[in-house]
Amino acid sequence: MKKIVFSDLPMKKQLFDLCYRVDGNKALEYEGAVAFPINAVLARTLKNEDDVKIVLLSKTDVEGNSAVNAGLFQKELNAINEKIGAHIEYVTITTPFIETREVHEKLFRDMAAKLEDGAQIIADITYGPKPLPIIMFSVLNFAEKFFNAEIKYIVYGKVDFVSGGKAPQNPIIFDLSPLYYLNNLTNTMEFSSSKEALKALDEIIDF
Repeated sequence: MKKIVFSDLPMKKQLFDLCYRVDGNKALEYEGAVAFPINAVLARTLKNEDDVKIVLLSKTDVEGNSAVNAGLFQKELNAINEKIGAHIEYVTITTPFIETREVHEKLFRDMAAKLEDGAQIIADITYGPKPLPIIMFSVLNFAEKFFNAEIKYIVYGKVDFVSGGKAPQNPIIFDLSPLYYLNNLTNTMEFSSSKEALKALDEIIDF
């Protein structure tokens, strides 16, 4: 299967290898420790016959940490893939660490250019600047609408940070794809009043 993975890279230097549990889906839990939460999900979902394009989203931070972390990401996933044998291609999209309209539009175009018809898409929004998840959701919507893509998982790795440079605690992965699909659904809803819309939304959420 053709799979495309979009993953934001951290701009910080110190990363921790953590063993993540998965909220609501123990089948995705990986026994190993990873610095990049998406790699725990890929460890559980990749298959030998998969053709995988990893699109790493990098920012030009002043210390060059994002570029270094791109290499660490590849090293970590390649080690996981040794026992799986999937075909993996790596692509890095680098943009300046400024949040102008021009930068956002270029990133959207560059991400959209990596899409392929009928692919399954997995995304990770754990790291990176705050506008990136907004751009990510927009690209995923574009992929679903125009490339017949399947949005499989949208990964967010949550931790509790502690002082003293110690490793974060309570690592857990949340899949935000239900939020993505809820947003898509509300975009297609049509009602004659806000009261009707809220009632329908309550019924959808309570279902």
